[in-house]
Amino acid sequence: MPGYEDLESRIIDTGECTVCGACVSACPGSHIKLPDGKPRRPKRAMDCVGCSICYDACYMLRHNLIKEIEAAAIGRGHRDSVGLYRRAVMARTKDPEIARICQDGGFITTLLTYGLRSGMIDGALLVVGDGWAPRASIARDRDEVIQAAGTRYGPVPVLKTLRAAVVDEGLGSICVVGSPCHIQSIRYLKHKGLPLASPVKLTVGLLCRENYQYSCLVERLAAKGVDIDQVDKLDVSDEFNIYTDGNLVSFPVTEVKGCVPRHCLVCRDFAAEVADIAVGSDGAPEGWSTVLVRTELGYEVLAGMERAEVIDTEPMGEVAVIEEIADRKKEKAKQTREIFRLHDQGLSEKEIAARLEITAERVSHRLERR
Repeated sequence: MPGYEDLESRIIDTGECTVCGACVSACPGSHIKLPDGKPRRPKRAMDCVGCSICYDACYMLRHNLIKEIEAAAIGRGHRDSVGLYRRAVMARTKDPEIARICQDGGFITTLLTYGLRSGMIDGALLVVGDGWAPRASIARDRDEVIQAAGTRYGPVPVLKTLRAAVVDEGLGSICVVGSPCHIQSIRYLKHKGLPLASPVKLTVGLLCRENYQYSCLVERLAAKGVDIDQVDKLDVSDEFNIYTDGNLVSFPVTEVKGCVPRHCLVCRDFAAEVADIAVGSDGAPEGWSTVLVRTELGYEVLAGMERAEVIDTEPMGEVAVIEEIADRKKEKAKQTREIFRLHDQGLSEKEIAARLEITAERVSHRLERR
């Protein structure tokens, strides 16, 4: 029976781990910790003998199930590069307080405050910040939701708080807000029937090009003369954008490529394809959020927000912009896995570059993050 040792050798130590936090919450003895930003079991306990719960909780070992999970959660139909969806809209909050502090259109913050007020949910698992350093948290009221507004970069074990939310807090209708990896993970746990996952009623996924290690990001910004404690807002489009004291500093995303975690390089999911609702900024004008509604529940939630007049919405029309980004991410993941495969066969970086008709610099960067 596979256990923690197999999880460590196959996923954690290979860089495949997305640090979603599922194994931390799943362990009934709370033996798995995050001492170095990755899940680790400091000491083998007696109840680890013959136990495979942490191994069984890892969705990264079950990629073959993703189509089955998508069919069960979303449905079946014609599928393009951003996945199946029922509505595509641009949305922005009508709440003045949220509008002042939100990242883009304030859709997620408004959704959560609406959900808590209406009783649709009684809590949310999301990311807050100690300054710009991200950490996982549980939000149970409007103030805690407001504190989480805005985007922070860095792998965050959002699902590590699931056990505390269910067992300690007694929450029974939870919304999980996270990157595509968090959403795939919680969908897998629900598909598997893990009791801890049953209180999760709604999933909101973020459109995600890639993530960045926080400590590395701090160093790169410092090299640009930017103190991250003085930053007002960060966002990533085709450039890395830093807003500070009313000024905008932008530089090519390639300058922070060394901060991208290895698991991001092989991720194919830009548009949170198995979320109830996927949200981002790509494809929407400034001050608006892009919203893809995938499930019947997501459809009802958006309709309820419109009826309550807490948001403005406009039809998105063309989704070509986000389709292009999604296609690029899928191609990048495919190419990266091929680079790894050829490297394992003994080909040099120069030979791999020639075989794939790409630059040796690109090959070197991908192998550097392996």
